[in-house]
Amino acid sequence: MIAAVHERLGATLDRLRTYDRPLIVIAGILLGLGILFSMATSPVATARIRIDEAFYFAARQAAYALLGLIVMLGSASLDPRQLRRTATMIFVVALPLCALAALLGSDVRGARRWFDFGVFSLQPSEILKQAMVVTWAWMLSESMKQPRFPGRTIAITLFALAAAALLAQPDIGQTALLALVLGSMLILSGMALRWLFGGAALAGAAGLAIYQAFPHARERVDAFLHPETAYQVGRALDAIASGGVFGRGPGEGVIKRSLPDAHADFVFAVAAEEFGMLASLGVIALFGALAFRGLSRASRLNDPFEQLAAAGLVTLLVLQAGIHVAVNLSRIPAKGMTLPFISFGGSSMVGSAMTLGFCLS
Repeated sequence: MIAAVHERLGATLDRLRTYDRPLIVIAGILLGLGILFSMATSPVATARIRIDEAFYFAARQAAYALLGLIVMLGSASLDPRQLRRTATMIFVVALPLCALAALLGSDVRGARRWFDFGVFSLQPSEILKQAMVVTWAWMLSESMKQPRFPGRTIAITLFALAAAALLAQPDIGQTALLALVLGSMLILSGMALRWLFGGAALAGAAGLAIYQAFPHARERVDAFLHPETAYQVGRALDAIASGGVFGRGPGEGVIKRSLPDAHADFVFAVAAEEFGMLASLGVIALFGALAFRGLSRASRLNDPFEQLAAAGLVTLLVLQAGIHVAVNLSRIPAKGMTLPFISFGGSSMVGSAMTLGFCLS
C-alpha cells in the first residue's frame, strides 16, 4: 500500500512539473490584480453594508485567491480519466443544486441563485459550468470516435436541463454563456453547418421568448436600447471616462460610491477610473494572452477529448471576461457577469480556478 501511495505521489509530482507555466503566471497576475482592485472597492462596499473594517472585502478576496490557487493546482493534477470522473460527479451534484437554489435560495433583487450559509454563500452555477464543459467534451469526443454514438444529442440534452435550472433562478447570463460555449464546441467537433444554423435560429427564438417571459430580461434589454435609463451601466461609463489614460489614483475614484456592484459586476469600470485606460487595456491583454496560450495548447493535443475540453474551458473563461467588459462598456445588455479571478466572490473564484485547473490537467 505504501508503495502504491508513493507511486501515485510521484506521478502527481511529475504532472506538476509539466504544468503550462505561462498560463499559471497569467492566472497569478490576474489574482494579484483582483486583490488590488478589491482594495480599491472594499471601503465603499463595506460602508454600504455598515461594516467597520474598511478592507473586509479585500481580506476575503485575498483568502479566496489563496483558495483558488489551491483548487487550480489540485484540479490540474488530474489525469484525463480522473478529470472525466470528477467533472461528472460535480455536474451530478451541481445541477440539482441549481434547481434547488431557484426554490430555496436567497432572494437577491428578484433572483435566487445563492445559498446563504451565514459565513459564506454558494452559487452552484459557478461550479456547474466547467463540469458541464468537460462532460460535453467527453460526449462529443465519443461521437467523433464512434459516429453512431449520440454524443451531440446527449450534450444538447444536458444543456437543456442546465438551461431550465438556470432560467428558473433566473440567470439568463450564465445560460447564454453556456450556449455560446456549447456552440463553439459543436463546431470543433465537426457538426454539420445546417444543424448549427438551425441551432442559431432556435437560440434566436429562445431569446425572444425570454425577452417576453422575463420582466428582468426585458428591463435590461430596454435599458440597453435606451441608455439614458440604465443607471448602473451609465455610472460605469462615467467611471471609465473619468479615469482617462492614467487614472485618478488608487482609492481616489468617486463614482464607485454610487455603483452598487462596484466590487463584482462592475469592477472593470472601477479599475478604469482609478488606474486608467492603460490598466484596463492590460487586463484585456491578459485575457487575450490566456486565450492565445490556452487555445494554442489545445491545438497541440492529440486526443479529441483533451482537445475539446481544453478549448471549451478556455473559451468559457475568455467569453465570460469578454461579456463582463462589454457590459461595463455598454456594448451589450447588463448580464450580472463577474470578471474571472478579479471580481469579488468565493464561488466565482473557485469556479474560475477550477476551470483553468481542468484546462491545465
